[in-house]
Amino acid sequence: MRSYLKYIAVIDHNNNIHNVELFPGINIITGKSSTGKSALIEIFDYCFGNSEYTVPEGVITENASIYFIVLSIKETFLILARKPNEKKAFIKEVTDIPDLEELNQDYFDSSYFIGLKEYKLELGRYFGIDIIDTDEDLSQRHFRKNNAKKPRPTIRNFTSFMLQHQNLIANKHSLFYRFDEKEKREQTIEQFKIFAGYVSQEYFTKRQELNEIEIELKRLGLKLTIEENEINIKKEEIDYLLKEYSAITGTNLIDTKAEQIVRVPKQSIDKMEKSRVAVNENADEYMKQLRAYEQNKNILLAEKRELEIKLREIDLSIEYANKYKDTTENTFYLNTLKIHYSECPFCKNNNTNLLGEANKLQEAIYWLNTELGKTPYMLDSFLAEQKKIKQEIENKQIEILEIERQINAILRITKELRKNRSLEEQGLKIRLKVEAILDTLIKSGQSNTKDEIAKLKKKRKEVEVYINEHFNLEKKMQDANRYLNEQMNALGKLLDFEDSYQPINLHFDLASFDLWHEKADGAKVYLRSMGSGANWLYCHLSLFLGLNRYFCSLGDTCLIPPILFLDQPSQVYFPVAIKDDGEFFDAKALKDKEGKNEDVDDMQAVENFFNQIVVFCEKTVEKTGITPQIIITDHADKLHLEDADFEMLVNGRRWRSKDDGFIKKDITNQN
Repeated sequence: MRSYLKYIAVIDHNNNIHNVELFPGINIITGKSSTGKSALIEIFDYCFGNSEYTVPEGVITENASIYFIVLSIKETFLILARKPNEKKAFIKEVTDIPDLEELNQDYFDSSYFIGLKEYKLELGRYFGIDIIDTDEDLSQRHFRKNNAKKPRPTIRNFTSFMLQHQNLIANKHSLFYRFDEKEKREQTIEQFKIFAGYVSQEYFTKRQELNEIEIELKRLGLKLTIEENEINIKKEEIDYLLKEYSAITGTNLIDTKAEQIVRVPKQSIDKMEKSRVAVNENADEYMKQLRAYEQNKNILLAEKRELEIKLREIDLSIEYANKYKDTTENTFYLNTLKIHYSECPFCKNNNTNLLGEANKLQEAIYWLNTELGKTPYMLDSFLAEQKKIKQEIENKQIEILEIERQINAILRITKELRKNRSLEEQGLKIRLKVEAILDTLIKSGQSNTKDEIAKLKKKRKEVEVYINEHFNLEKKMQDANRYLNEQMNALGKLLDFEDSYQPINLHFDLASFDLWHEKADGAKVYLRSMGSGANWLYCHLSLFLGLNRYFCSLGDTCLIPPILFLDQPSQVYFPVAIKDDGEFFDAKALKDKEGKNEDVDDMQAVENFFNQIVVFCEKTVEKTGITPQIIITDHADKLHLEDADFEMLVNGRRWRSKDDGFIKKDITNQN
């Protein structure tokens, strides 16, 4: 987004306009303490939609009637304004740079003030934020109050990439503005792909479609499982009935296996209806099945008995292990053995035999302690095996009960004959049962679940291919990470990191927004663990300048303007807690107030990172064709830079004389 800030201004109660004019590139505002330097970033943030009024109390807040900024965006200018402590904001578009003299209180017509929520949406449209639904899985709305959508992308999340306040720029615990709020952090990370221009509303629509397909596939998969289970149950029932029919009649009810019968129930019924129940009185199928079942039962009983014996042995092992554990826990065992030489009282020679025996005893002690240490693990192993054997015994018992049921069914044939029920009658009864089962299958209809699943899988593949071809988000994120890390380290190598972090090897993860230095052995040293304020400052500078260049490299596809506020970056060397009230910036005097002698290296370090920011801007223009805007507020002054004239960067924005500052006292005192 080709954009820059033209004015930051305040209109006082006397209708006087106090302003700072800014330009693309580097803008330095320098001055002594309490002149309003740090208020500039807060005024910008307030006019950019901050719901909180955070302008520091003092001369500015006492005199401010209206705050406003003038922002160049694309081919137009936006005038954005807020009154102190109001939940409304002013927005107006003009084609030319406005004349500041016209921007008095009368200019800010009340009709242009709108509610803050509407204001953020309207301002977002100028930056190209037109996505209204960022849900990728619609089912997640069920877990939100009132079935709400995810929060819309907002220009407020731009500020995390644009603002480095004085309490943040050298902070070891936090990198980004507003990340102390978990919700804001998550939103900013999630919405990065939107702000970078990787995705459009269509991406989220397609992701929603893909998730709906996945939900439907899960539903159909469950439906298919239920259908297959029902088929299997009916198949087992028919298989049992077919065997029973064969045992009764000595013939087959139908020359088709049970699995095929349930697949074509109508054809199977037609086949059975064309044939009558026939009995082969000479067949011995009855006895064959009975003998087979009894044989299987005996095998299962033997296997069950073996398992029960094994279970008893495991139970005994557990009992012994528990007793052994209880005994050893209350017993002291030697870990080492002190060995001494013995001397013969007659010849005064050392007896080495004792040493050898002692060594053997030491080895035995070591072995014993090792074995004792294995006891808890052995007990866990026994318990796991015990559970497994119990389950196997239970399964064998279920199989035995099923075989007994089948044996009883065959024995019922003889009982039925004693009741004068013929074999034909019993066979017919079984055939009717089979037909009844098949009839239920016919009534339930032919399932097309598999076809539906196949169609959905094809559709899923088509949507996945479309998303990948049109957005290819994973590759874009990987490329962004690689580019950003390269830029960070190119800049980091020019900054004065401590020797223990040389050569600097910074990494930033766009998935988590974590930053770390990676050592030669692959170990990660996160920001919070990197000692000294200078290292924290340089990490912040490397990251945010790297991000700024990346945004510029994306051209107009990126929604985030290449504007970066750096408030008091020299505080690492000249703490803001030390009041700078001199007519001139005096590094030695500040060091004396801090209780330290002036360190020449400190000034060199400050001049170096200022100079590197200059070089960064020049190279960014060369590489991307876009000029970033870096706004630096600091009390450091009169710096000697190798690649720029410090005075040109200040451009008259120096507040050190008496009664000087963002709001000049001599003007506010006028009637």
